Amino acid sequence: MQIHNIRKFFKMKPALNVSGIEKEADIKGQALHKALQSNSELSEKNLAKLAPVLINYGYNSLPSKAKVISIVNNKGGVGKTTTTAILGEAFARLGLRVLLIDLDSQGNLSHIFGIDAEVGQVADTMIDIKKTLAIQPINDYLSIVPSNLKLQEVESLLLTAASNQNRLRAALSASTIGQDYDFILIDCPPSLGLLTMNALNASNSCLITVHPEATAVVGLNSIFNVIEDVKLYGGNNLAVEGILFTMVEKNSVHDSYKEFVREEYSSFRIFESEIKKSVDVSKAQALAEQFYVYKGKSQVGIAYEDVAKEILS
Repeated sequence: MQIHNIRKFFKMKPALNVSGIEKEADIKGQALHKALQSNSELSEKNLAKLAPVLINYGYNSLPSKAKVISIVNNKGGVGKTTTTAILGEAFARLGLRVLLIDLDSQGNLSHIFGIDAEVGQVADTMIDIKKTLAIQPINDYLSIVPSNLKLQEVESLLLTAASNQNRLRAALSASTIGQDYDFILIDCPPSLGLLTMNALNASNSCLITVHPEATAVVGLNSIFNVIEDVKLYGGNNLAVEGILFTMVEKNSVHDSYKEFVREEYSSFRIFESEIKKSVDVSKAQALAEQFYVYKGKSQVGIAYEDVAKEILS
């Protein structure tokens, strides 16, 4: 056990308390806390005490590669891009390394962070695997691979290309990106077409955003049918991370549709956290400011932090 892996473990398990673990492992003098603060290794004696305690909490299952999550729904305007952006920020605020991939030709995710796709974008690598993904930093823990309308042209070109549903998976596998990040979040377009299939085939799981109104709820079955196809024919044991209600308002319509989804899809996780409708989101996006910089203490910011913790739990 090395200190950087122990630090990562605590970041991936935010419910764990360092002081509590020290007490459980009978480590004296806040040695673990000091080692984490100074990035210095623990003594062999303290490591011997700490190891069985951390293993009991799942240390041996610590992922060696990034977890890739697609944010998906075939309906537009249901909070996919907002969720990708703010959830990515929330993970980064926990000290986790996050890569966002804008897989929507509208480029809204890129716009949110004020990132220019002209210098390089995901489409370049999907056409030519020899070109590395054009990663641009947002802050110390958060980066993005942007897109713009060029991606729409690429989607047309890929229709007759070999392995056209696995280009993004190949792009992620062709580099050390999996080791460089803890999470990769993919913002999918509002369809279940070729780009979304690329995202799902490249992912470990998918998070489905649902605006609790008729037009968004009706299409849920088609999403789950596609997920089953990916599992059956794509050689990918794709999991459903959960269903997240977005832009929620306090009214009987939203309440009834949320109840319907909970009953109809009870075998899947429905996130306890809900994202309320808020003008703060659109204001931050219009200004191309990171949401937590613009208004991190808002109800929406707190809710996305809770979603991040639910995923990590």
